[in-house]
Amino acid sequence: MSAPAPNAAPVAAADTESSPERSARLTGQRVGGVFTALYILAIIGVWIALLTPASVTLSLRIAALDPEGKTSSLALVAGVGAIFAMVANPVFGHFSDRCTSRWGRRRPFVVVGTLVGGASLFVIGTAPSIPVVLVGWCLTQIAMNAAMAALIAILPDRVPEERRGTVSGLMGMTNQVATVSGTFLIATTGTQGLGMFIVPAAIGLVLVVVFALYLKEVPRGKGEVPPRTWLDIPRSLWINPLRHRDFAWAFVSRFLVWTGKALLLTYKTYFLMDHLGYSSDRAASILSWAMLVLAIGVVLGSNVSGWLSDRLQRRKVFIAVASVLFGIGMGVIAVSSTLTGFIAGIAVAGLGQGVYVGVDYALVVSVLPDSETEAAKGMGLFNIANALPQSVAPAIAPLFLAIGGGSNYAVLYVSAAGFALLGAVAVMFIKGAR
Repeated sequence: MSAPAPNAAPVAAADTESSPERSARLTGQRVGGVFTALYILAIIGVWIALLTPASVTLSLRIAALDPEGKTSSLALVAGVGAIFAMVANPVFGHFSDRCTSRWGRRRPFVVVGTLVGGASLFVIGTAPSIPVVLVGWCLTQIAMNAAMAALIAILPDRVPEERRGTVSGLMGMTNQVATVSGTFLIATTGTQGLGMFIVPAAIGLVLVVVFALYLKEVPRGKGEVPPRTWLDIPRSLWINPLRHRDFAWAFVSRFLVWTGKALLLTYKTYFLMDHLGYSSDRAASILSWAMLVLAIGVVLGSNVSGWLSDRLQRRKVFIAVASVLFGIGMGVIAVSSTLTGFIAGIAVAGLGQGVYVGVDYALVVSVLPDSETEAAKGMGLFNIANALPQSVAPAIAPLFLAIGGGSNYAVLYVSAAGFALLGAVAVMFIKGAR
């Protein structure tokens, strides 16, 4: 009988290693407090660079260039940009998965994407016409989503299972923190000139570069990845839902809940004006406070649920409870005839949204197909469930509003509650996670 090869045990051990364990062994870098803080700040940085123009400054720039047709011009620019965002996320996620750069497979996309995105925002800030703004915004969406795809993939790459809920909870609040930060930045930079585009982009780039310098990656050899072909692009946009049913149910749950959220956010201004009778100026003032209440709920819910899900090692129950909470919030708004009822509904919906985003990244990582080799592609496809409802909600909302003669906001928000509750049902079909 021959003796076993001396390296048999290490090889066997390596075969059973998770991606975070292998990364920690090869790089000597474990996920601790500093890693987590810099990682979350980098995500906030990219969101600040992208969401500040998306929510405020892009519309201001378009209004300055086309004051008469600003509404239709904004719809064109935002709509086309959203299409590029949905495609760019999984496509560049796939390219990041296959990257063999000496700098690693995530850092080049994170840094270059943010840098190109900043340059594209400069183009928007100096654009002489709407077509140039359109080109600049499409480039911004492509570049920033390339950076975000690589950043989000670091969660399954590097964060061990027992910490994913906590980190997912912190990730869940990044969108709200960035939105609020962007609002304060605009108050500082003003609403004219390049500053309102360049300052958020510069802050994002600094935060990204700091994390990229801290992050250690081991380059992959060309023999470790399949050869690239043009078929990689359409393949990056598809995961078989019949073969990977858990991932499909997670996607459906996020899509349904986020459709309810999109119905809330898209029509909240008109609800205050048409249903509660406030003027446009008064509605704008109320919404600033309402969005602060929403943000507080999201931050509180995401951090508590993420931490608690790690302690209990449960994910699905939090998603189900979050969906129900969000649905209750929509129901409160649907029957409210006062500002107090509206704010109360916003508070409950914000808490539900926070609990949801605090856990769902951790949940989807646990059911991600080919998470060891195609994490960024899978996470990029999952993020389509964030973007798609922004197009679906405005398309279906008129059908609900028209019931009973028009402006039926009660039916609209009851429908939003229904979408959220269906999202809770969908998550219960996931078998590969607790």
